[in-house]
Amino acid sequence: MTREREVLAELRRILADLIGNPMPLDAPAKTPLLRDGIGLDSLGATILLTRIQTLFGVDVASEDLNLDALASIGTLAAFIGERIG
Repeated sequence: MTREREVLAELRRILADLIGNPMPLDAPAKTPLLRDGIGLDSLGATILLTRIQTLFGVDVASEDLNLDALASIGTLAAFIGERIG
């Protein structure tokens, strides 16, 4: 399994835990993190970013000022994978 796939699997577990629903475990990588996708609100996104920093040592908010990495599960996994690879 590639590093990005490992990150993607871990992100799915984190998201399922955050929203209290297993839906992210099987969601396509292109699924948006906010609104009609996973449904994270601003608090959920903040908690997600904190867990990512703790788990992977990547501070998404300081490295991606536009937060484009939060577009989808896949974009976030790729962003993290590039920094920990």
